[in-house]
Amino acid sequence: MARSREDIVNSLLANPEGLLLKKPFTRGSSSYSSDDMAEGDNAVIGKKVKVSLPDIDFKVIPQSKFLKELDPESHEVMFDQNVPSICVKLRDDTYSDIKFKHIALPFQARIREKQTLSLCGNPRLFSMLDKEPTETQSKNFLRFKQGWTMRNQDGKTNQAVFKQKGLGDVGLLYYFDTAGRIKSRIISYDDGYVLIPHNDDNGDRVLECIYYKDSDGIEHIDSYDDTYMYRMANTGDGFRLISKTTHGFSEIPMATKRGDVAWNGVQNIIEAYEILYNIFLVIQKRHGWGILYVRGKFKDDAKRIAGSIILNDTSIDGKGSAEFKAPPTPEGILNTLESLYDLIQIGSSTTFLLPKDVKANGDVSGLAIMLTQSLDLEGANKSLSDWQNFLDKCVRLFKEGFAKELVNSGENKNAITEFQDLHISAKFKVWRPFSETEYNNMLCSMKNSGIISEVTAIEKNTIAEADELMRIQKQKQDQAQQEPAAQVDVNNGLDNQV
Repeated sequence: MARSREDIVNSLLANPEGLLLKKPFTRGSSSYSSDDMAEGDNAVIGKKVKVSLPDIDFKVIPQSKFLKELDPESHEVMFDQNVPSICVKLRDDTYSDIKFKHIALPFQARIREKQTLSLCGNPRLFSMLDKEPTETQSKNFLRFKQGWTMRNQDGKTNQAVFKQKGLGDVGLLYYFDTAGRIKSRIISYDDGYVLIPHNDDNGDRVLECIYYKDSDGIEHIDSYDDTYMYRMANTGDGFRLISKTTHGFSEIPMATKRGDVAWNGVQNIIEAYEILYNIFLVIQKRHGWGILYVRGKFKDDAKRIAGSIILNDTSIDGKGSAEFKAPPTPEGILNTLESLYDLIQIGSSTTFLLPKDVKANGDVSGLAIMLTQSLDLEGANKSLSDWQNFLDKCVRLFKEGFAKELVNSGENKNAITEFQDLHISAKFKVWRPFSETEYNNMLCSMKNSGIISEVTAIEKNTIAEADELMRIQKQKQDQAQQEPAAQVDVNNGLDNQV
């Protein structure tokens, strides 16, 4: 029989150490193992075989490793003594200061930035699910979007995506400040917080826990269920419950997201690239300086003309020469580096474009640009469904909290009831490079064809100001006031002629 949510919460709170149990992040398996349904077994059509439970050991990856992978100066290649390094001698009497330099590359950070841009480069799209909204619903919908923008909730959700793609998980906690206003904050590992979710037997979230230390070094666990926030502290004799307060929401007031980091599938390729790149640099340093080879008989008093030294060959045969001898470049290494570079992009669904990759001449169609960015678009479209539940909960929590804020401020005493009847859907819109001129012309054509309204064309236009609609309405009012005055002047002129 399945346990109730209340029983699970009480059981976890009674065993604080159980609150700190978390499903680890993994990458790769530690060994190969097979089950009863092994590959290669024979089975005729209609035959059944006995199933077995998963039996694979995966390697645990601590979140601290993600932080090191984001920081190039903390990459493993910087500490690998088996990788050749560039030796730098700083001159003094004994050459005592010798440095051995490795080069690490910021692939992981670049992949995270690019994936975040592809998913979050556009503002969130809101729509009402009610087919025929009432005037009150339409008014509250507009007020909700204003509040969402004023509290920078797009920025918060963008930051949440950025944190998760670099650290594995993230939380966006909603709360009320002392003035009763709805606020939100990011909870992430790099700020010293460890997120620990707990589910019931059906996989539904019953408790969200945050494990951290305060400025005095005392360990805390903040746990949130649908009604309360439980705070525990460890002052040396184990965790003890020190407070239990209502958080003011009808559900757990924190939206969380967990998943692979952005470069998870290409970490090994990046490490191989860095090792090979360091080998290439050492080869170039040792053998890539080149020399000036001079042959013949020259006078000691060389002349200088226009800043250049002129050597005159005085040998009898007159076959003196001077040429720069450059060492051969290891083409095999360069080709391998190029291949690994392509594999990093394919494996991470990320395209790296530099200014040299964009040709200034010729007509580049929008389709060509889209195909160039196809890896980014495919990855971002996959992320749309992954992040939808997170965004839905953010909208629910902000809508509920914003309604209570309107009540507390006296702006709308019925906001809680009215906002409960407001059904809002929010979506991420995948970002891609586009021409603003073509986009705005498209809006004008659609507006003139009656496909979209004038209000939509104004709101979606890239150069319109936030109060553009009000400006247009004021302009129409001024024109309407000027027209009667102009008509009076015309009438007066006709009277004088008569």
